[in-house]
Amino acid sequence: MKISMRLFILSCISGLLSYLSVSLPHLLSTWFNLSDDTFFILPGVFFGVFVLVPRVKNVNYRVLRCMGLLIFSVAAWYVAVTVGFQVLPLVHQLAVLSCGISGSFGVLLLVAASRYLVPLRISISSLLTALFVGFIGGGIIGMALVQPRSSLASEFFYLIGFLFWQCGVAAALFGRARTTGDNKPRRNTV
Repeated sequence: MKISMRLFILSCISGLLSYLSVSLPHLLSTWFNLSDDTFFILPGVFFGVFVLVPRVKNVNYRVLRCMGLLIFSVAAWYVAVTVGFQVLPLVHQLAVLSCGISGSFGVLLLVAASRYLVPLRISISSLLTALFVGFIGGGIIGMALVQPRSSLASEFFYLIGFLFWQCGVAAALFGRARTTGDNKPRRNTV
């Protein structure tokens, strides 16, 4: 799979900033009165700004499409985390599995947004790859949850999980994708 260097760098920046937005409030809470949820929506914002919005080329209603993608990115992050921690009841016993499922669920929401707002053709093989990568990335984040909070292992798994999910999903969905102004159906695309 060929991925552009620009997409790779932007998704790495997004993953790193997402990790910092999740981990820094907890690490700084001993010095400042910060909740772990202080910057909760920022991973969705970062993925939207660095990975999704650049996918929108010169099409009708570009600004509205960009705003829609940003909102969908935040919603995908929020819903995926909700699925992982509130809907799946055994989060502490099966953190890796529930976070893996929520990672794949987030991919499905992003595919829906990308398909209709960009418009973007995504092949079935790219979708399946993204779902797998989303599951593995979410599972890595789940491994961070079973470690003691703020331990080196926990922070390592958070960082690797965010980087793996965001770089992997970006590469799988957008590495070969083209944005077009038409929606002509093609074989093996969603």
